[in-house]
Amino acid sequence: MALLSDPVTRRRFNVIGTQLVGAAVAAMLGVPIIGYLLSPLFHRREPVERFVADVGGLPLLEPTKYVVSFPREGWTVPEENAAVYVVRFQDHYRVLSNVCSHMQCPVRWEVALHQFLCPCHGGLYTIEGANAGGPPPKPLPEYVHRIENGRLYVTNRFTEDI
Repeated sequence: MALLSDPVTRRRFNVIGTQLVGAAVAAMLGVPIIGYLLSPLFHRREPVERFVADVGGLPLLEPTKYVVSFPREGWTVPEENAAVYVVRFQDHYRVLSNVCSHMQCPVRWEVALHQFLCPCHGGLYTIEGANAGGPPPKPLPEYVHRIENGRLYVTNRFTEDI
């Protein structure tokens, strides 16, 4: 009640106006940010499948690196390149991410070690993607993939997410 009965001075008018404008600006900036942060909770990303390679030319027990483009979540870049390592075994294939599970550094295949090496902290992974040494807490993520008519396709989902 005191607000309405007091005379509105120029100073009081400016303070209230500044507070209202500040609240409006905070709402205009805050609502999209909160929506962006909460959107993964309400929106399931559809799996996207991409062609990687013909499996006939893949060497046995030798990881081969490919770059695949997947849609990216967010506002800036529509496609994001992901490096994948395809390993052909006698009876199956594995499509491994090149992202270390410790600090997300890019791993590479070291022929001399016969292991994947993370250069950031010395993490080692076997040819199957399992931890072999160093600080990584989990194996290399494996992409969901399929082979149809001798062609390898990979999706933007990992086997652990299913």
